[in-house]
Amino acid sequence: MSNVAILHDKQEIGAYLWRDPALHLYAIGDLDDFFWSSTVWYGLKEGENLLAVALLYTGGDLPTLLATARQPATALATLLSRTVHLLPQRFYAHLSPEARDALAAACLLEPRGLHFKMALRDPGRLNDIDISGVERLTPAATDELLAFYAHSYPGNWFDPRMVETGQYVGIRGENGNLLSVAGVHVYSAEQRVAALGNITTAPAARGRGLATVATAALCRSLLQTVDLIGLNVRADNVAAIACYRRLGFAFVAEYEEYMVRLKPFSGNC
Repeated sequence: MSNVAILHDKQEIGAYLWRDPALHLYAIGDLDDFFWSSTVWYGLKEGENLLAVALLYTGGDLPTLLATARQPATALATLLSRTVHLLPQRFYAHLSPEARDALAAACLLEPRGLHFKMALRDPGRLNDIDISGVERLTPAATDELLAFYAHSYPGNWFDPRMVETGQYVGIRGENGNLLSVAGVHVYSAEQRVAALGNITTAPAARGRGLATVATAALCRSLLQTVDLIGLNVRADNVAAIACYRRLGFAFVAEYEEYMVRLKPFSGNC
């Protein structure tokens, strides 16, 4: 008989996640002390065996549920169906199909697109890119980054704390303004993983390969302290996917993103 538990043991959670590290990269990174205090971990157990894990990350303005698994993900669906009443009234979610179906009866799901998970499989390709024009960005550039993203990547999720990791890089134009930036959503030297994010180029500078150069520089920096680099990308972002493939990234899995809300007049979500 399986039962649901709130998980607190990093070693137990990590042992489950590391069975498929590229799929669970973001969750593995959140085991780091930098993120751990903002996490709630739900598990489905049968005896001492952990069958499924879902993570609720509360560190941003909007809680985010990470619930992905390889198909058939029946254990994950069971976990969510039994914990749906514990979830916030409004949250963002990364879901496998079975996880989506488990929430659909109690929640309103607003689709935000099919996404791919990719992982760096051929890092040797990074050495073919000239990264001499790339500079590392420090926390002193935070306000500049906020303005840059507001103009070049409106609506993106950017946590200014991540600049403190030292894993944000940029390319500047002749006037000193940022033209392209690459950063991380998750970085853990402890777990030796990183998830790329907030990669974009100013509209007027697109088409010149600047994002490819910035991303190559960032990956080469990250590989000094991590073993696994991954990212999430919209499935319809053909240009970005082509860029990542040129840099040695390969497809891992697909999932869907949703804005999730409590259904009217239902007693729970």
